[in-house]
Amino acid sequence: MKDFFKQKKKLLLVVMLMVVTLTGCSVPRGQNGKTYVDSIITIKEETVARKNVDFEKGSKAEKLYKDLKPDERITIKPTTFSDAMDEGWFHGIIVYPIAQLINWVANFTDAGIGIIAATFLIQLLIFLFSIKSQVANQRMQALQPEMQKIQAKYAGRTDDRSKMAQAQEMQALYSKYKINPFGTLLITFIQFPVILGMYQATMRAYSVVTGSFAGINLAKTPIEGLKEGQIAFGVIFILMVLFQLLSFKMPQWLQEYRKKKQHVKEKKYAEPKKQPGMMGSMNMMMYMSTAMIAIFAINWPLGMSFYWLVNSIVRVGQNLLIHKCFIKD
Repeated sequence: MKDFFKQKKKLLLVVMLMVVTLTGCSVPRGQNGKTYVDSIITIKEETVARKNVDFEKGSKAEKLYKDLKPDERITIKPTTFSDAMDEGWFHGIIVYPIAQLINWVANFTDAGIGIIAATFLIQLLIFLFSIKSQVANQRMQALQPEMQKIQAKYAGRTDDRSKMAQAQEMQALYSKYKINPFGTLLITFIQFPVILGMYQATMRAYSVVTGSFAGINLAKTPIEGLKEGQIAFGVIFILMVLFQLLSFKMPQWLQEYRKKKQHVKEKKYAEPKKQPGMMGSMNMMMYMSTAMIAIFAINWPLGMSFYWLVNSIVRVGQNLLIHKCFIKD
């Protein structure tokens, strides 16, 4: 167990950082799951029923509206970029534009289509900025046999000279195929603030707080929907988890398909038990990330699970596109 944590400490630190950041991120909702009225982001002046929102303790809104009847409506003024920046750069630069994009599209359709449009646009931008990293990530799959061979060669050799020799051989392998192993992490670091931004935006966008997708209330959590007997909430949540796993596993499966198609025969180098190797680390990160997302999403508004579902479907499409157009046999 000690060796396991020693080998995985970098991965565990990254996961812990994500958990701490998500936990520490301000939550614009009350304990009843309703969004604070002061946190709602709108394009134009809107109204919302008292029963559909909550108030932060000690806020001006609580003093003004706490005595309103459930069906009475509260007027919300348009949210400006300056208002968002007053909350901090993260809200102004990331949360505000995403929420307003969702609101703008929802004006013509509904909140669900707004989330789909925002997700496609964001993923397109991420794809353009990180295409080299995504191509490198798929190339890493092709290097697994050679990487395993090097790891097996130095199995059980813990002296500094052997460690240095192993590191040099691994670096030579990366150089041969023009791969930066740290560059493959770029996607994660680019997407992480976007995840937090979407988390905030799907809870704060007026169209999501008051809207729906195909009759499904996106402001409710999967737990709330299932308690009310709405199976659609469970279906969206399960599909989100499945497509999340699929988007992670797709590069590995595409590599196996490529080898099978080309009738590639390779020696199977057994990895040492104490060094699971790059593939083991990637699989561990995949399962831990998916589990963490599922744990958070079960209590997030369904709009967030819906975003993750669409996001995963888009990533599956990106992997197929990279496999077809950017990876040479």
